Amino acid sequence: MAKTSKKSPTAKKTPPKPASLGSLKKEGIGLGDVWPVIILILTTWVCFSNAFKNDFTNWDDVGYVLNNPLINSLSIDHLKNIFKTDVMSNYHPLAILSLAIDYHFFQLDPYGYHATSIVIHIMNVLMVFLFIRLLTGKMIIAFITALLFGIHPMHVESVSWVAERKDVLYVFFYLSSLCIYTVYIKSKKKKKHVLFFSGILFFLSLFSKGQAVTLPVVLLLIDYFSGRTFTRNVLLEKVPFFLASIVMGIVAVMAQKESGAIEIIQSHTFFERVLFASYSFLNYVLKMFYPGNLSAYYPYPEKTGDSYPFIYYAAPVLFLVLIFLFVKYFRKNKNLLFGFGFYAVNIILLVQLLPVGSAIISERYSYLSYTGLCFIVGNSFYSVWNSGKRSLSVYKYLFSVVLIAFVTYLGFKTFGRNKIWKNSEQLWTDVIRQYPNTVIAYSNRGTYYQKQGDYDLAVSDLNKALALRPDHVEALVNRSNIYRIKGNYDLAIADCNKAIETKKNYPGAYMNRGIAYCFVERFDDALSDFEKVISIDPANADVYCNRGNIYDMRGRFDSAIADYSKSIEINPLYSDAFYSRGKTYVKKKNYEAAVNDLNKALSLKANKPDFYYYRSMAYKGVNDIENAINDALTSKQMGMPFDDAYMNELYRLKKK
Repeated sequence: MAKTSKKSPTAKKTPPKPASLGSLKKEGIGLGDVWPVIILILTTWVCFSNAFKNDFTNWDDVGYVLNNPLINSLSIDHLKNIFKTDVMSNYHPLAILSLAIDYHFFQLDPYGYHATSIVIHIMNVLMVFLFIRLLTGKMIIAFITALLFGIHPMHVESVSWVAERKDVLYVFFYLSSLCIYTVYIKSKKKKKHVLFFSGILFFLSLFSKGQAVTLPVVLLLIDYFSGRTFTRNVLLEKVPFFLASIVMGIVAVMAQKESGAIEIIQSHTFFERVLFASYSFLNYVLKMFYPGNLSAYYPYPEKTGDSYPFIYYAAPVLFLVLIFLFVKYFRKNKNLLFGFGFYAVNIILLVQLLPVGSAIISERYSYLSYTGLCFIVGNSFYSVWNSGKRSLSVYKYLFSVVLIAFVTYLGFKTFGRNKIWKNSEQLWTDVIRQYPNTVIAYSNRGTYYQKQGDYDLAVSDLNKALALRPDHVEALVNRSNIYRIKGNYDLAIADCNKAIETKKNYPGAYMNRGIAYCFVERFDDALSDFEKVISIDPANADVYCNRGNIYDMRGRFDSAIADYSKSIEINPLYSDAFYSRGKTYVKKKNYEAAVNDLNKALSLKANKPDFYYYRSMAYKGVNDIENAINDALTSKQMGMPFDDAYMNELYRLKKK
């Protein structure tokens, strides 16, 4: 019988399995990745190196750092308050905790805050590299994705703006969670403790910024990309993630109700919001590849007659065309769909269909979402270079040249963009240069000039802001402060009155009006305004110090000391509160307590002649005449006017 031969089946070619943490060496994640990692670290560091020299800005840095009593201590009580308190109408306790840690080490030196943000950003670059490396198993895709993420100028806002610590921090935990989840789905045995660890990192991300709520949807994208079947168990394992997202989403919306964002969104019709959302979605994509005309603030468009510029009406059409092209031609391309889906999921909540801010575009919203677009670029480069078609050889080198030029362009653009964030003047001047009718830019630059003591420039900018929007509360309050400093108390009170008419519970207006009332000796009205501030903002250290000053002037020393003590409890580094309490102790003849307080005041602010004068009186009270004389002389040399009879008295006491 003839022997029949069996035809051996043709072996199917299977794509290489992406890496998992348990097989990093096997998949080549080891020494071969050292140089790419070093290049990523050094390149990102160089591009952001000039941001170390930047100062704080007056755009949210004041509320998050400079005047935020929550960060002044790492005590148990402060830690509890951090987790119980919204800051700037947002709930992100871990971000505030990170700023408190910075404050512990650097006080109010901006260098330390910028250094921390840059280090976290570099860690995020490495997490992007690790995530894409684990997901695809391709080092070159991971490298290009991470490099573009690390040096893109649209990310300068998230890194160089101290108030956006929440951005870099939440993304670090977010990407860490994705890495652990990718390890979980690639492992043969699905160990639940690995999934649990991914969930813990997700919770940390949520507590850093509510924007992390998108992570469960990205987990589904990872499942799709990795070829997982969407079984009942696969969907059920996401339930805790979705529940956490829903809860934190509710918390975020409740916190936002106190901000002006919702009012701004509600001032536009639904049709207009669709126009803006489509425009924003496409504009972020455009700025990924051409980040020109960047700005810290992008105002809503102004109507010409009854219509907006044509591009806003064209945007929804272009958006639908883009979606149609993806569905028709790229629906089977997992790489493209994953990258675009990652972008869309993380930007869709931020394109002004929902109340997320007062600007039509915010560069910080690109920080995480651009990971998807960067992945598309990295994967496209890999696909072209690994194509066996000779006809593509020219395109391979052309693609390489274009990519190198693009990376170089991004690096120089980022380095230059950091300079815009050097201080408030440069930041808002840049906004005004591009959008000359931006109210917030004039108001904030005017505030900066005010802090610098250049009152003429300050009033000029504040007047421009009020010409554009006569009821702009912040500009009214800041101008009232300048009027008060110049002695124009009636004008100061009038500005505060108008601010209160516009926004009844704005504490700054009551505070400034109360101070102005003190100068015209309307102390009862001043007390009423200060008490109103306390009812609105009970954690305001300034208001207790101001009310204490009135009590002190009226001889109610115990009440004054109680208010100064409350002020110090809120802000333990408040020099004026220590000085005022020390001065009151001098009046009560409690000289030892006065010396202690005035020592503390001078350790915080050594250039105040009145601090030395009252410490001289305190030293005299404890019979330390030598130090009393030294302080009196120092005070006089610094310009403090006082009667020579006091010095003569000290010299007589010294002779005894």
